[in-house]
Amino acid sequence: MKKLFFFLSFTIFVFCSMSVRADFVSYTGHDGVSVASAASIVEKAAIRFGNFSVSNPGGNDANIVLAVNGTRTRNNGASTTITLLNGGASDYGSQGQGFYDIIGAGNDANVYITFKDHTGAAITAGNPVVLTGPVGSDEFYVDSLTFNNDGTDGDGDYITMDGGGNATAHVGATLHTKAGATTYAPGTYRGTFEIMISY
Repeated sequence: MKKLFFFLSFTIFVFCSMSVRADFVSYTGHDGVSVASAASIVEKAAIRFGNFSVSNPGGNDANIVLAVNGTRTRNNGASTTITLLNGGASDYGSQGQGFYDIIGAGNDANVYITFKDHTGAAITAGNPVVLTGPVGSDEFYVDSLTFNNDGTDGDGDYITMDGGGNATAHVGATLHTKAGATTYAPGTYRGTFEIMISY
């Protein structure tokens, strides 16, 4: 359950007296509520798929799986080939999982994490994160975002906060080549997503 902070002011009554008769004077104050979430998320490191090259683009069946521990594994398609430039089919190259600090969610609380686009829709194979790069290059697609969950229940996957109400989510994902792509020029490809927590 989310922690809420309430700030209230109350109605004030003022009483006065006179020697002849007692008068009753009232003053109406105002009350209000300010609600804020006690939790926050800080990105310590973005998801990085590292250096690689793509040969014979055109199929969407080649991908790189980046695990939550930072390892990556390439899977080639029928024609499209991915070469990891820092190693072989699986390695510890310049890639890295994302690190997201969750702060102030409550001591030992279970926090549920989901991944959304800017409209609030879930990231799926049908609604992936789009990575765009140099002008004229085709896009990559990213889906299957995962994190170092401590368990799963009816509300989904969760991570458990420590005794101070904090935790770090390690986030991995899968990058796909694009069907019909013609070129992936050297350069940096970027995209964005939203990480949502509930508790």
